[in-house]
Amino acid sequence: MEMKKETKSSPLWLKWALRVVLGYAALLALILAITIIVILVTFTLIVIDGVTESSRLGQFSEQYLVPVSEFMWNLFTWLVPGL
Repeated sequence: MEMKKETKSSPLWLKWALRVVLGYAALLALILAITIIVILVTFTLIVIDGVTESSRLGQFSEQYLVPVSEFMWNLFTWLVPGL
């Protein structure tokens, strides 16, 4: 006599809802990580500029890195409801 094991499968809509929520959270985490890394690189270049009494790295960070970090932060706050 064989006993059949009945397994309950989750509804398909629940699986897709979970995938969408986890994908959204992963996207937010990626955007926030990129923003933090760009801000840290910008800060590091400005500190190096202050120590070496130069202005090239500061100009580079102000011209390229600051707009990127501002865009990424605005994107993050736009994607998070209530911020």
